[in-house]
Amino acid sequence: MIHWKLLLLAVLIFLVEQVHGQDLERIGTGRPDQTQGTTVVPEGTLQLESGLQYEKNATEEQDARTRAYPSVSLRYGLLDNLELRLQSSYQDSVIREDGGRRTVSGTGPLQAGFRLYMWDGAGWLPQAAFTATVAVPVTKSSMASDYAATAFRLGFTNTITSQLSLTYTVGYGWVQEGNETKYAVKLSGDLSEHIAAYGEVYGTKASKSRPYHQTDAGLLFLVRHNMQLDVAAGVGLSRAAPDFFITTGFSVRLPR
Repeated sequence: MIHWKLLLLAVLIFLVEQVHGQDLERIGTGRPDQTQGTTVVPEGTLQLESGLQYEKNATEEQDARTRAYPSVSLRYGLLDNLELRLQSSYQDSVIREDGGRRTVSGTGPLQAGFRLYMWDGAGWLPQAAFTATVAVPVTKSSMASDYAATAFRLGFTNTITSQLSLTYTVGYGWVQEGNETKYAVKLSGDLSEHIAAYGEVYGTKASKSRPYHQTDAGLLFLVRHNMQLDVAAGVGLSRAAPDFFITTGFSVRLPR
């Protein structure tokens, strides 16, 4: 399992070396934060975002520990203001309840969608983007669902200074259990030419379920203009939310 991941990383680094200097726009990623924001990959470029995550969620009834290794997102710039998106992950959960222990694992649903950049910001007017996704039930994994969950999200970004920005999103979707609403607010800024940091608060309220709220913070390391490493950790703010999670990832944009 580890060998093919190392091979993939080596191939990606080789490709970036070959095209270094052809595409100087700074990479903007949708991970590891939940706010995601308003960035769209440049037209004609392909961006890969991958990550590993560990999450613990303990309640009075059960203790669940879930790993995603890896999650993978592909983003392609179809037009100057429109990107296409695909995302999925392989997950396993170890669940302890009623004195027993069971493990479920498999590939999650394939999430397909797009992001449309709507307008530029000016003064107090924020940048805006609209994102739509649908979870395509293409696998029979225990981590997948037969229901094609659909979600829409509006994202806004206000540039406070040249190094500091505020991003916030609101979303609505239809899941197997009913509908759900989402929110997220993120403050992010550059610490240096190659390091950025963020902190955010986000949450979800699904029908017939208690709302959960979480907060997290992370660091982004700009290895090159088109290559990023990241690390983040978060905790739950409400009883329904997971106790904590940690994640790390690698993202690269292949130039035209």
